[in-house]
Amino acid sequence: MSTRPSLYTQLQQTILPRLLVALIAVSMILCLCIFYVAQKQVANEQRTYISHLKADLTFTLDSTQQLMEGIAANDLLINSFIDIQQRQNYLPIFFESLRFTRARSFSLGLFQFNGEPLITNNWEGQVPASMASAWQETVLNESKPYSNISGDGAIIAVPVLLADSAEGALVLHIPALQALIYQRDSDASQLILDSERKILYSNKPAMFRPGSVFDHAAYSGWESESEQWRGLTLISQAPALEAYSNVLWLIPAILITLAFAVIVSIYASSHAAKLSAVTLRQLHDDIQRSTSRKKGGASTGSENEPAELNEIRTAFNQLIINLSTISLSNRQFSNVLDSLEEILVVQDETGENILANRAYKRYALYYDLSDNTLRDIKADLSADKQSLTGHYASLSDKRPVTLSWRVLPLIDDERKQVGSILVGNDLTQRRVLENQINVISHAMKSATVSILIVDAQEAGFPAIYVNPHFSLITGFDEDEVMGQTFLMLNQMKAETSQLHKIKYALRHGHAFDEMLICHKKDGSVFYNQLILTPVYTEDKLTHFVAFFQDVTDRERTRQYLEDARLKAEESARLKSGFLASMSHEVRTPLHGVSGALQLVNKTPLDSTQKRYVDLAKDSLKNLQHIVDDILDFSKIEAGQLNLEAIPFNLELLIKTIYDQFCISCGEKGLTLKLESDLNGQTMVTGDPVRLRQVLGNLLSNAVKFTSEGTITLRIALTVGDKQKWALRGDVEDTGIGIAPENLDSIFEVFSQEDVSTTRKFGGTGLGLSISRQLCQLMGGDLTVTSEKGRGSCFSFVMLQGNAEGTKPAQSLNDSQAPAPLLPAKDFCAKILIVEDNEINQLIAREHLSQHKTMTARNGKEALEALNRMKLTFDVILMDCHMPEMDGFETTRRIRAGDAGEKYLNVPVIALTANAMKGDRERCEAAGMDDYISKPFSAEDLLSAVARMC
Repeated sequence: MSTRPSLYTQLQQTILPRLLVALIAVSMILCLCIFYVAQKQVANEQRTYISHLKADLTFTLDSTQQLMEGIAANDLLINSFIDIQQRQNYLPIFFESLRFTRARSFSLGLFQFNGEPLITNNWEGQVPASMASAWQETVLNESKPYSNISGDGAIIAVPVLLADSAEGALVLHIPALQALIYQRDSDASQLILDSERKILYSNKPAMFRPGSVFDHAAYSGWESESEQWRGLTLISQAPALEAYSNVLWLIPAILITLAFAVIVSIYASSHAAKLSAVTLRQLHDDIQRSTSRKKGGASTGSENEPAELNEIRTAFNQLIINLSTISLSNRQFSNVLDSLEEILVVQDETGENILANRAYKRYALYYDLSDNTLRDIKADLSADKQSLTGHYASLSDKRPVTLSWRVLPLIDDERKQVGSILVGNDLTQRRVLENQINVISHAMKSATVSILIVDAQEAGFPAIYVNPHFSLITGFDEDEVMGQTFLMLNQMKAETSQLHKIKYALRHGHAFDEMLICHKKDGSVFYNQLILTPVYTEDKLTHFVAFFQDVTDRERTRQYLEDARLKAEESARLKSGFLASMSHEVRTPLHGVSGALQLVNKTPLDSTQKRYVDLAKDSLKNLQHIVDDILDFSKIEAGQLNLEAIPFNLELLIKTIYDQFCISCGEKGLTLKLESDLNGQTMVTGDPVRLRQVLGNLLSNAVKFTSEGTITLRIALTVGDKQKWALRGDVEDTGIGIAPENLDSIFEVFSQEDVSTTRKFGGTGLGLSISRQLCQLMGGDLTVTSEKGRGSCFSFVMLQGNAEGTKPAQSLNDSQAPAPLLPAKDFCAKILIVEDNEINQLIAREHLSQHKTMTARNGKEALEALNRMKLTFDVILMDCHMPEMDGFETTRRIRAGDAGEKYLNVPVIALTANAMKGDRERCEAAGMDDYISKPFSAEDLLSAVARMC
């Protein structure tokens, strides 16, 4: 019998102690986790009690304050401050009936605005001096409620408001908090302490007496949580044993679980040890039965190795010794030969094949490699040739192959040649690659792009190849380039910053593509587009390929185009600035004239004076129309005219224009006809303002140039499944007509048929040009047919969007827009007018005569007025362009608080002569609330003020 210990004993001695240690460690960790969770649970429970206590106290104070505010708003109490003579008859009775709290002891007082008591109940001598007047500043001066809790009790005061001002105050004092808070069933003790640790409230007054000083050290063994609230300390605490009573039952449960785990572990380790021993014993028996009796070298194990494993090792060593005496079989040798890619054929001295690998069999199956062919190859190689290359046709549909042959002697153990070994290599793929390389090399030499290849493995990245075109564009010969470092850029004198980038790309294996300014060999400068491409072989950087291209002509062309673009943009910017300036400069005096005429029209006038004023107003409208036409044309030319795309009522718009021009035609004795076919559609999507402008221009011209007869307006809408519908129209008149030779020039800028037409009928000649360009912007066109003395017919086409199921945009359709919002006659607002033009100041003040107005000449004066004056302005009318500080900067400073918090959100209305694209957006970006363009009418100004107020 062996003296070694059994595997069963070793497994028991190794596994069981470690398993018990692990169980004990897990149990300890589990106990610590349970204690940690329990501690958190107890702390959360105490904090919950504090939250309930704070909620009860807050609810009591808030509900009491709300009740007091309701009483303070009672008409009976408010009238007592006005009805001085009769209030003593009913006020004491009313005051005695008030009860705001369930506390039995409390003090109640009603005070006047100066703090003098009007009536009190249990007040004198009951309310501490520290609380008797602390509420007056907040309640009487600020008109806000006041509440406070301290060691002297709780006090709540609310204002008695009259016209939003505190006329007096209703004040309640509760000396003790104990009666204010509802009792809750709880094992923990909840306390409220003041700053001197005096107990103001306790849910267990028998244990913690209210009014006593709380000694925290006496309860150091308790689980306690506290929170500060409004100068008070809220505490919830309980004895540790009671707090953790919910988790004590887990201790015996853990002990029972641990004992059960130990029993299971002992049984499991014992069963595993037995099972391992039996399994290894069976394995040993199987190996021993299959092992031969031949002896061989044996390996040794450790001294403490189990007996079963030692026996298995002995049997296994015996098997290894027997296997080592066996040589490689013929099949193994054949597999080695078959794994070779080369063709291998072994022949004896007579030339008979005695062995051939799989590669030979594969080639012999598809190509002409018979035994005779092999004999011929062997004979040719015996004639003092080291190798032989032959081409062999395919016996099937495969491509021919090229094979390279060598012959080796077959030597026996006595170093005698007993045969020959033929070895063949397939050169077909190599020849294909060589041809491809030749083609690529020829293409690189013939390329019209300079190509340079450098070695990435050598220091300095020396050049190893350069094509002829490189020398052609740089002037450097091939012998001057080969072996040079850093792509010859040092000799080409590229910029230092670009050299650093290229060197960084080379050292880190990055691609590079930039345009460089280089010098040729003769010193001339050229623009070089360099493309640097890294070449990797098996994830290793080996080379860089650089492509050089002379882009001097392209770069000069680009610079020319860039200069032209900058000049065009500068021209457009100057034109836009000129138009903005002209718009402002022209509209400012127009507004002065318009406002003055409006003011004169309000004064008593006789019939002659009124006729003169009406003539001046008509001339002003014509002048404003001319200015608008010029600005519209300039916007179109500058590409700043944007078209709206909103739904509107096409039928209503056409009817409104027809009704408007019926009046003009009636005054001249003309007949205006309307022929409309909208195919049952009412709503379309487009720009109603620009459509109205086109129709207005065409009808206005027809009325102007027709002295008698009829004007016909035809409108037709082509409806289909597409999103865009075609709106076609004709305006036909029986007027003076246009000569055929003038039809081509009628749509030119500032052009009419002839000079006499301009003198007789007036106008700038912009209306038709603008109308045609508007039609083209809307996807259509405007054309004319005419006969001199017989009349004209202007036909237009424009695209409108499908707007089925939509509602019209009310604000963009004048005919559907609501009436202007005018202020009531008795409405009076305080308005600050910030305007540097004295005429415009006068006009604005006169238009706003029913309001209180003050003027400032610039933004600096406006900020000083807003900060200095006690009066609070309701609206600010802000001019945009003023000396010292303009309206934009002034508005931004007001929004930033430079005029005080009360003006942070004051309405600011822009009064500006700017009418170009982006002016409204610029005003909104500065913080302005509304925008009125000069010239404006009194109704426009009054409506804007009414909207803001």
